[in-house]
Amino acid sequence: MDDTTTALTRMDNWTFTNVTAGNLTSRSTRHVSILGQVLITSCYCFGISANVSALVLLAKGETARNRKQTLMVRCLAYNDLVALLGSFLLMYMQLYMSEPLVDSRWFCALRVVLRTFGLSSGCVAIVMAAERWMALTRPFLYQKHVTHKLIKRAIFSLWMIAFFLVCLPLTGFGIYHEETFPGSGVHRCTRYRSARESTDVAYAFLMFAFGCLLCLVIVCCNLAVVQALCRMGRKSLAHCGRTTVRKDSRELSYNHTTPEELSFAKLMVILCIFFVACWVPQMITILMAQLHPEDPSKSHPFYRIADFCMALNFTLDPVVYVLSRRPHRRGLRKLLKPLCQSCWPQEPRTPSMKSSQGTPQPMWSK
Repeated sequence: MDDTTTALTRMDNWTFTNVTAGNLTSRSTRHVSILGQVLITSCYCFGISANVSALVLLAKGETARNRKQTLMVRCLAYNDLVALLGSFLLMYMQLYMSEPLVDSRWFCALRVVLRTFGLSSGCVAIVMAAERWMALTRPFLYQKHVTHKLIKRAIFSLWMIAFFLVCLPLTGFGIYHEETFPGSGVHRCTRYRSARESTDVAYAFLMFAFGCLLCLVIVCCNLAVVQALCRMGRKSLAHCGRTTVRKDSRELSYNHTTPEELSFAKLMVILCIFFVACWVPQMITILMAQLHPEDPSKSHPFYRIADFCMALNFTLDPVVYVLSRRPHRRGLRKLLKPLCQSCWPQEPRTPSMKSSQGTPQPMWSK
């Protein structure tokens, strides 16, 4: 969450040489080897292709019944796609632009703005978790109040809050650009977790608190979803389309959950666990940077692990929630078949295959 633009590489990992009397005579701007550049570029291309494929398949598979779920997943895919494209662009800008441009304030500000998409993925995840919690634990209120329009408003409102928080350093509250050494006159981009001034430290802990709050709400909602799924049991799943009215917690509710909604609920549990697992290391790095400050030219290995986890979140999200789902596999094969005709030869259709084509499967089933 800290800095999505450096999810796979440390963009502030500079090499300093010939330091004399506070003056820098040489500095290398290449922060990754040629082999590392090839590997990272391959990961970016895979993530970008996966998100584009997910968006295409979601557009083809949207129906009136899954409109709300498709909206949330599509927002997450667009967010991840922009985050990967921005990170990819910034990596190559730093590799091949001149040193004064890489050190400029506008370049650092661009990195700050791109952090929004790291925080925005958490905003979408929290809406997903809350939507499933309402659908399974408060179905009467869900059917009455939770609409496609409400979900859209919730996502965009949280995105605006994330953008406001991320851009606070540009107004002076939080650090993003500093001198390498006091009095050296040489500046570089820095991350807010490395703050030392009181106001900058306050901003770092503000982001820490916001990130922990997102993770806590996601975990609580998913625990409630898991509890609801366990309570339903096999008997309830067999009659999930039957409407029953009951008195529970002083409010009327009814069980009108479709198999598709149940499949989506299970998918959201997996996705949110994956999301929290990728985010927690970023929270830990903020505490590490504040409790154990170190030379900015030396990077703790855990910082790289945390950045890798964040990049993994953007890259594998579409695989988890779309491409690995059974209803989307056939569509994915159709998308990839022009690239490899021999990979999926045309199979003869049997009567059982023809009859199965007429039976729609839940969009989010395994």
